Amino acid sequence: MTKSFRTILHQRARAVIALSLLVAFSTRTPAAALAEENRTAFLAEKLKADDYRVRTNAALALGATNDEAAVAPLCGALPDDNETVRIAVAAALKRLAKPSALPCLKGRLPAEQAASVKEQIAKAIEALEGSGDTPPLNPNAKYYVAFSQVNNKTDRPQPEIEAVVLAAMKKKLGTEGVYQLAPSKETPDQAKAAMASHKLSKGFYLSIVVDPFDYSSGTKAIVKIAIFTYPGKDLRAEAPGKAKTSAAKGDKAGEDSALSAASEFAIEQFTKNVDQF
Repeated sequence: MTKSFRTILHQRARAVIALSLLVAFSTRTPAAALAEENRTAFLAEKLKADDYRVRTNAALALGATNDEAAVAPLCGALPDDNETVRIAVAAALKRLAKPSALPCLKGRLPAEQAASVKEQIAKAIEALEGSGDTPPLNPNAKYYVAFSQVNNKTDRPQPEIEAVVLAAMKKKLGTEGVYQLAPSKETPDQAKAAMASHKLSKGFYLSIVVDPFDYSSGTKAIVKIAIFTYPGKDLRAEAPGKAKTSAAKGDKAGEDSALSAASEFAIEQFTKNVDQF
């Protein structure tokens, strides 16, 4: 444990801040026996707090959620102007252990100036790459699904867009309970072996394109999925997803909200018709 990160933990133990009380309250009352997604959203909002200690605590708490949806807000906090917060965010992404965090970590590493933060980011990348990018096994799976890299046509950085889109899509698939996700790097032979091992008769490769945001009236996001067989990759169909918010241009939170909703809608079109492909 580096000296800088040890300092964070000491500060965390000493700080008497609203977040610790709110988190405790949220885990003890019926209102915060709300769904895990509500807790993640609550903590993500605290990453925007004025007090860096609140942001630090929020990052560390998000790292303990095991929620794929925590990746996007943590990635968004990697450029925080406080070094302590950035270290906590990198450590949280390492603990969260979601491979979808790799793009934002790798994107931030060359831009980071603080040696202590660079060290923590490098450790997170090493840990995630060393995990083999093997999604959790779903014993109830009926279908095998692989994702392409996101073809990002917006003006936003690739890691930010990819983190939001993949988090939303994987979360939506997870609620269906019948999909086994494939590793991001897999040969056709490995895919066939995995499907045979899990006794899955159908596999799909989802090629994802994100169109530029439309700001003509609020913020509109369009996410398109081309659905291929897998590992053969024969095109079967396309599933567009669209969503709109009242957010103005430049409002990243509003863009992310529209993007997440559009991604979920596109996946919903896929899952509703999966047996026809």
